[in-house]
Amino acid sequence: MKSLVLLVVPILVLGGCQFVDRESVAPGSDSAPDALLLGHVPGGVPEGFFEEARDASEDALRRYIQVSESITAQGGGQREPMRELVTPEWWSSEVDGFQYFQDENLRTVGASSLSTMLVQSARRTPANTIEVGVIACVDGTDLFVVPIDTPDPPESVWDWHPHYEDFEGAEAQWAEIEAFLTTPGVSWGSPEAVVFWFEGPTMGSLALASSEPWWGVYPCE
Repeated sequence: MKSLVLLVVPILVLGGCQFVDRESVAPGSDSAPDALLLGHVPGGVPEGFFEEARDASEDALRRYIQVSESITAQGGGQREPMRELVTPEWWSSEVDGFQYFQDENLRTVGASSLSTMLVQSARRTPANTIEVGVIACVDGTDLFVVPIDTPDPPESVWDWHPHYEDFEGAEAQWAEIEAFLTTPGVSWGSPEAVVFWFEGPTMGSLALASSEPWWGVYPCE
């Protein structure tokens, strides 16, 4: 089932990273460190560069997710707030994603969350710009995609989802849940590992340059 990120962000190849030769640990593995910070810049980087890259890319990613979901919550039409959060080259990909919601008459309800985020590459380019590549776990479990004119999920659905195994509902609640979930067009997200690539003239102005699903061996859980 598609998560929001996979719906609104088409698959592109993440390019331009310069990786240090070292085994990478993907999100969701028991051995994953708090942060994996790799980089390559001739002459080195200033002290605190990687920490600043981690904080700046996390802020940029959280803003991107929040704005993306606020647009899809309204059906994908009011997309201009996203323009300043992505590069001009990536803007057309965002437009295509939001257009999908308009074409299919869909909207989102709820919100996804960001858990593990690993900085895989951070560097200052010869043109004196910043490039940061991250792998992040974006959990869309609490984000529903519904037809534009469908009412919000009833309270029984939120009680049941995502804690399926612990939910003990009355017969009327189960009937309400089943009626909602079998509505044509209704779906919801799941935890997804996604590669994001950010660029900008400064740490404080990073914009999304590309995104693709992470196909590593350790999925987000």
